[in-house]
Amino acid sequence: MNKSIMLRFDKWLHSTEKAHLIRIHNSEHWLPKKLCRNFVLNQKLGGNVSVPAFLYERITGGSAESVPEYDVDIKIETHVPQRIDPVEIEANKNLLR
Repeated sequence: MNKSIMLRFDKWLHSTEKAHLIRIHNSEHWLPKKLCRNFVLNQKLGGNVSVPAFLYERITGGSAESVPEYDVDIKIETHVPQRIDPVEIEANKNLLR
């Protein structure tokens, strides 16, 4: 499950105290600063920012699970631990008094 995804944007337009206005594929989107991490801005080429998966889905309209692996910032994986039987430990007789 992807929790945070790196989002690339074309241009940074404006910033207020609480949000950034960016352009992605000729559409403008407001991103709350509280939800943005690692905001990188290049004036000529745009930039990138890490946003939560639900915000990524809202902006792009695509699923957060279909994002390429290199764009995923935080990924949560679940697993079932394997059962390991206890091992009996025998004391070394040379160390006993």
